[in-house]
Amino acid sequence: SSGINAEYGGLKQGALQSNFFKSYVIMPVAQGVNWVEVKVKTSLMGAKKAKVYKLNEKVAVEYGAELISELFIYTLGTVILIYEYTRSVAKEEKKELRIQEETNKIKGDVEQLKKTVLESEFIAEERAAEIRSLHRQIGDLHNQISALKPDNNSS
Repeated sequence: SSGINAEYGGLKQGALQSNFFKSYVIMPVAQGVNWVEVKVKTSLMGAKKAKVYKLNEKVAVEYGAELISELFIYTLGTVILIYEYTRSVAKEEKKELRIQEETNKIKGDVEQLKKTVLESEFIAEERAAEIRSLHRQIGDLHNQISALKPDNNSS
Protein backbone atom coordinates (compact mmCIF):
# COMPACT_ATOMS: atom_id res chain seq x y z
CA SER A 1 0.00 0.00 0.00
CA SER A 2 2.84 2.42 0.80
CA GLY A 3 4.37 1.65 -2.63
CA ILE A 4 1.13 2.58 -4.34
CA ASN A 5 0.85 5.75 -2.27
CA ALA A 6 4.42 6.73 -3.17
CA GLU A 7 3.72 6.17 -6.88
CA TYR A 8 0.43 7.99 -6.56
CA GLY A 9 2.12 10.98 -4.90
CA GLY A 10 4.90 10.97 -7.53
CA LEU A 11 2.34 10.96 -10.32
CA LYS A 12 0.48 13.83 -8.74
CA GLN A 13 3.67 15.87 -8.20
CA GLY A 14 4.77 15.27 -11.77
CA ALA A 15 1.41 16.49 -13.04
CA LEU A 16 1.59 19.58 -10.85
CA GLN A 17 5.07 20.52 -12.09
CA SER A 18 4.13 20.52 -15.78
CA ASN A 19 2.64 23.90 -16.73
CA PHE A 20 1.19 22.54 -19.96
CA PHE A 21 -0.41 19.57 -18.20
CA LYS A 22 -1.61 21.84 -15.39
CA SER A 23 -3.17 24.42 -17.76
CA TYR A 24 -4.65 22.15 -20.43
CA VAL A 25 -5.54 18.99 -18.52
CA ILE A 26 -5.68 19.38 -14.75
CA MET A 27 -7.52 22.70 -14.45
CA PRO A 28 -10.12 22.02 -17.19
CA VAL A 29 -10.87 18.61 -15.64
CA ALA A 30 -11.25 20.13 -12.17
CA GLN A 31 -13.47 22.98 -13.42
CA GLY A 32 -15.59 20.55 -15.46
CA VAL A 33 -16.06 18.09 -12.62
CA ASN A 34 -16.83 20.96 -10.23
CA TRP A 35 -19.43 22.33 -12.67
CA VAL A 36 -21.12 18.91 -13.04
CA GLU A 37 -21.01 18.30 -9.28
CA VAL A 38 -22.58 21.68 -8.44
CA LYS A 39 -25.29 21.30 -11.14
CA VAL A 40 -26.22 17.80 -9.96
CA LYS A 41 -26.33 18.81 -6.29
CA THR A 42 -28.38 21.96 -6.93
CA SER A 43 -30.82 20.17 -9.22
CA LEU A 44 -31.32 17.46 -6.59
CA MET A 45 -32.11 20.21 -4.09
CA GLY A 46 -34.62 21.74 -6.50
CA ALA A 47 -32.71 24.80 -7.69
CA LYS A 48 -33.22 25.40 -11.40
CA LYS A 49 -30.59 27.96 -12.35
CA ALA A 50 -27.74 27.89 -9.88
CA LYS A 51 -24.65 29.83 -10.79
CA VAL A 52 -21.46 27.76 -10.74
CA TYR A 53 -18.40 29.66 -9.63
CA LYS A 54 -15.01 28.67 -10.97
CA LEU A 55 -12.52 27.23 -8.53
CA ASN A 56 -9.45 29.36 -7.84
CA GLU A 57 -6.26 28.16 -9.50
CA LYS A 58 -4.70 26.54 -6.44
CA VAL A 59 -7.85 24.60 -5.53
CA ALA A 60 -8.51 23.66 -9.18
CA VAL A 61 -4.95 22.38 -9.65
CA GLU A 62 -5.07 20.38 -6.42
CA TYR A 63 -8.54 18.98 -7.15
CA GLY A 64 -7.73 18.20 -10.79
CA ALA A 65 -4.42 16.57 -9.94
CA GLU A 66 -6.18 14.45 -7.33
CA LEU A 67 -8.89 13.40 -9.80
CA ILE A 68 -6.46 12.61 -12.60
CA SER A 69 -4.18 10.66 -10.27
CA GLU A 70 -7.11 8.63 -8.97
CA LEU A 71 -8.39 8.11 -12.50
CA PHE A 72 -4.96 6.83 -13.53
CA ILE A 73 -4.80 4.43 -10.56
CA TYR A 74 -8.35 3.15 -11.16
CA THR A 75 -7.70 2.80 -14.88
CA LEU A 76 -4.50 0.88 -14.22
CA GLY A 77 -6.34 -1.35 -11.74
CA THR A 78 -9.13 -1.93 -14.26
CA VAL A 79 -6.67 -2.80 -17.02
CA ILE A 80 -4.91 -5.26 -14.73
CA LEU A 81 -8.25 -6.74 -13.69
CA ILE A 82 -9.37 -7.13 -17.31
CA TYR A 83 -6.02 -8.65 -18.24
CA GLU A 84 -6.20 -11.15 -15.38
CA TYR A 85 -9.81 -12.02 -16.22
CA THR A 86 -8.95 -12.53 -19.89
CA ARG A 87 -5.96 -14.65 -18.96
CA SER A 88 -8.09 -16.69 -16.56
CA VAL A 89 -10.77 -17.24 -19.22
CA ALA A 90 -8.15 -18.31 -21.75
CA LYS A 91 -6.63 -20.70 -19.21
CA GLU A 92 -10.07 -22.13 -18.43
CA GLU A 93 -10.86 -22.53 -22.14
CA LYS A 94 -7.55 -24.32 -22.63
CA LYS A 95 -8.37 -26.61 -19.72
CA GLU A 96 -11.85 -27.31 -21.14
CA LEU A 97 -10.32 -28.08 -24.54
CA ARG A 98 -7.85 -30.50 -22.95
CA ILE A 99 -10.69 -32.21 -21.04
CA GLN A 100 -12.74 -32.43 -24.25
CA GLU A 101 -9.79 -33.96 -26.11
CA GLU A 102 -9.26 -36.51 -23.32
CA THR A 103 -12.98 -37.31 -23.31
CA ASN A 104 -12.95 -37.82 -27.08
CA LYS A 105 -9.89 -40.09 -26.77
CA ILE A 106 -11.60 -42.15 -24.07
CA LYS A 107 -14.75 -42.42 -26.21
CA GLY A 108 -12.61 -43.56 -29.14
CA ASP A 109 -10.90 -46.15 -26.92
CA VAL A 110 -14.30 -47.41 -25.71
CA GLU A 111 -15.54 -47.72 -29.29
CA GLN A 112 -12.39 -49.64 -30.24
CA LEU A 113 -12.90 -51.96 -27.25
CA LYS A 114 -16.53 -52.56 -28.26
CA LYS A 115 -15.37 -53.45 -31.76
CA THR A 116 -12.72 -55.81 -30.36
CA VAL A 117 -15.29 -57.47 -28.08
CA LEU A 118 -17.69 -57.96 -31.00
CA GLU A 119 -14.91 -59.47 -33.10
CA SER A 120 -13.94 -61.75 -30.21
CA GLU A 121 -17.57 -62.84 -29.77
CA PHE A 122 -17.79 -63.61 -33.49
CA ILE A 123 -14.57 -65.65 -33.36
CA ALA A 124 -15.84 -67.48 -30.23
CA GLU A 125 -19.09 -68.33 -32.05
CA GLU A 126 -17.10 -69.63 -35.02
CA ARG A 127 -14.95 -71.80 -32.71
CA ALA A 128 -18.06 -73.09 -30.90
CA ALA A 129 -19.57 -74.04 -34.27
CA GLU A 130 -16.33 -75.81 -35.24
CA ILE A 131 -16.30 -77.66 -31.91
CA ARG A 132 -19.93 -78.77 -32.41
CA SER A 133 -19.03 -79.95 -35.89
CA LEU A 134 -16.05 -81.89 -34.52
CA HIS A 135 -18.28 -83.46 -31.84
CA ARG A 136 -20.69 -84.59 -34.56
CA GLN A 137 -17.80 -86.00 -36.59
CA ILE A 138 -16.47 -87.84 -33.53
CA GLY A 139 -19.96 -89.20 -32.86
CA ASP A 140 -20.24 -90.33 -36.49
CA LEU A 141 -16.78 -91.96 -36.32
CA HIS A 142 -17.70 -93.62 -33.06
CA ASN A 143 -20.87 -95.01 -34.67
CA GLN A 144 -18.88 -96.21 -37.68
CA ILE A 145 -16.34 -97.94 -35.44
CA SER A 146 -19.15 -99.56 -33.46
CA ALA A 147 -20.74 -100.75 -36.68
CA LEU A 148 -17.45 -102.37 -37.83
CA LYS A 149 -16.91 -104.29 -34.62
CA PRO A 150 -18.20 -107.83 -34.60
CA ASP A 151 -21.24 -108.20 -32.50
CA ASN A 152 -20.23 -109.47 -29.08
CA ASN A 153 -23.62 -111.09 -28.58
CA SER A 154 -23.35 -113.45 -31.62
CA SER A 155 -20.75 -115.77 -30.08
